Amino acid sequence: MNIYSIPPLVVFILFFSSGLFVFIKNTKSLLNITFAAEWMCVAIWLFGYVIVYNTRDVDVALAWCKVVYIGVIFLPAFFYHFTSKLLRLQKNRIYVILNYCLSFIFILCLYFTNKLVAGISDFFWGYQTRVGFLHNFYLIWFVVLFLHCFFKIYESAKIQKTRSPVEYNKLKYIFIAYIIASFGMLDAIPNYGMEFYPFFGFTFVGVGLMIISYTIVKHRIMNVNIAITRAGIFAFVYTIVLAIPFLVGGVIKSRVSNVFSHWWIIPLLIGVILASAGPFIYMRLQRKLESRLRAKEFKSHEALRRLSHNMLRFTNLNVLLKLMVHYLVKVLKLRFAAIYLFDRQNEKYILSSSWQSGENVELPLEFKANSCLAEYLYLKKLPVVAEELLLYTPAASTPKIKKLFSDLSELKINTAIPCFLRNTLIGFLVLSDRRGNIPFTQEDLNLLMVLSNEAALAIENAQFHQKEVSTIVERSKREALADMAPGASHQFNNRLASISSSVELLLLKIENFNIEAHQDENAKVLLRDAKAALELIDNEVYKGKEITSAILKRAKAKVEFQEFNLVSLIENTYKLVMISRSRSGLDKARELKFNIVSSNETLNIFASEALLQDAFYNLIDNAYDAIQDKARIVSQTNPLFQGEIEVTLAWEDHTIVAQVRDNGIGLTKENQRKLFTPYFTTKATSNKGTGLGLCVIRDFIEMHKGTIACDSEYEKGATFTIKLPVNKSCGNMSR
Repeated sequence: MNIYSIPPLVVFILFFSSGLFVFIKNTKSLLNITFAAEWMCVAIWLFGYVIVYNTRDVDVALAWCKVVYIGVIFLPAFFYHFTSKLLRLQKNRIYVILNYCLSFIFILCLYFTNKLVAGISDFFWGYQTRVGFLHNFYLIWFVVLFLHCFFKIYESAKIQKTRSPVEYNKLKYIFIAYIIASFGMLDAIPNYGMEFYPFFGFTFVGVGLMIISYTIVKHRIMNVNIAITRAGIFAFVYTIVLAIPFLVGGVIKSRVSNVFSHWWIIPLLIGVILASAGPFIYMRLQRKLESRLRAKEFKSHEALRRLSHNMLRFTNLNVLLKLMVHYLVKVLKLRFAAIYLFDRQNEKYILSSSWQSGENVELPLEFKANSCLAEYLYLKKLPVVAEELLLYTPAASTPKIKKLFSDLSELKINTAIPCFLRNTLIGFLVLSDRRGNIPFTQEDLNLLMVLSNEAALAIENAQFHQKEVSTIVERSKREALADMAPGASHQFNNRLASISSSVELLLLKIENFNIEAHQDENAKVLLRDAKAALELIDNEVYKGKEITSAILKRAKAKVEFQEFNLVSLIENTYKLVMISRSRSGLDKARELKFNIVSSNETLNIFASEALLQDAFYNLIDNAYDAIQDKARIVSQTNPLFQGEIEVTLAWEDHTIVAQVRDNGIGLTKENQRKLFTPYFTTKATSNKGTGLGLCVIRDFIEMHKGTIACDSEYEKGATFTIKLPVNKSCGNMSR
């Protein structure tokens, strides 16, 4: 085997396998097909010369030189077609067809005349094509097409510089790759009779086409400087690897061939050793140069890794989310970042935290669970880059993809990162483009996916900790009440008993005394007033006994599931609310009207009495606040406004439906959306609410495998609907 045929053979294998890979990557894409065809043209060119260099038969060499020129002739046509498709030049279709026609004309000239390939030349490396005068026209055609495409790419890159960073970066790749590949024209020198071994020509073409193939195959585009550096290092290392054996062979051939007939073994062994060491040299040089060129990028990657490792330390969800978006904006130099978390109750992804750098961007407050973005993230389970949707998605013509691209562009969202936990999309990050129009690299997106996965665990941990804290607080309240209530109730009942017995004794004496028989009118009035006052005191003493009874019942209520009467629980809960409100009163409204509507007075349920009492207490207490707020607002226009709270209990398909309805101030749409969010409160001051009440209530209801929802209209009132399933896991209910 001719040693000079080894370089084209190695590059042929690289081109053929890479071209096949580009084609298989997306067999439906005309961009991939035309580029793969370019590679195959170069592969035919290289493989043909491998045969030519290894034969000493002139006729065989000439035949294969013509095979070589089949690839060479079609290369400009495929090159032009690829560029037109890349730049979406629809009007160039006629020129594409004309170029293919011109290629076929040159093929006819190749096989039916000797004006394109006139013969072969015999050089030190073997036979080489000798061209005729028609080859000059071929070169002119190639140069004109090349310059035209070169200019179109430059023009398009200038337009895309401000519009699309990803598209601009891609065109930079192609532009530089074309410059490098243009040095492949050096291979035409020996075809004109000059003894110049055509090694550098196909090397430059190979490096240029490898850069282009990277832009087609990869979904994200790395920094163009890195691409050039890697390609340059590759070309440098393998030029040395391939050139040294030839230099050694050229030096020792004349001196050793007479003594040692198998002299070619020496350069072959040197080539094998260098080829084995080549990948290690390449990787070492790559790491050294990239560590300098990408120092800032590596620093930001390290910062993201530190954030990923430290997120599990945070137990406050709000602090964790705020830290994440702030850190991302700072490290990646974004214009804004936001995180959306899934709300199971409303089947929506709610904006939970955001951070902006200078610009005021109106982000949507929510995405529906069936929105294009949420569905696409769930199906792909990979980052979504807006500009790549139409560039790299095979089904780019589908309405959903176009709608998603339009939505992301309108919202100025560049990238969305899914956040999965046990195959459930619990949320996602949305990121703007980076300042300076720097696109996200594949490494950036890989790190963001790692960060997102760590964030999912950290969010779950923070939510669990939050629930635990709420549960502990509620348990502590119940335990404190349970410890205090019996003693306080006993002492209170003793005083009430003393008052009650004294009052009853006085009432008995007054009743035995004939008031009307008394002559003094003033005495009659005094006695009547005294009797009325004593009766009032007696009634209040009775209410006091009911109060202590209600407190004791709540204190003794157990978290464990047991059977109890739901109607009685709600009545008792209302009494507790009224006890806590005894001093506040509805100063701007008439007396509150409370009503329980139930189809069955003996509505027994098997559940946690304590948890449901807390739930209904909170709902009735919130309704009281809402009525007070409305009473203050309408006091001038409607002084006779009367607050109403109605609890409706019904049975629907093995489910108890409890509705707590009030005619208070109601909720705005924005507040209704945030209603069950931890630490969110509509109370005027932090002293009136912590924002944990409804969040805890939802947890209590979900412990019973139930649901809670709110329907409200501002200034009209609110209705909270609780649904409690009755099944084997939750107990039974007697109707």
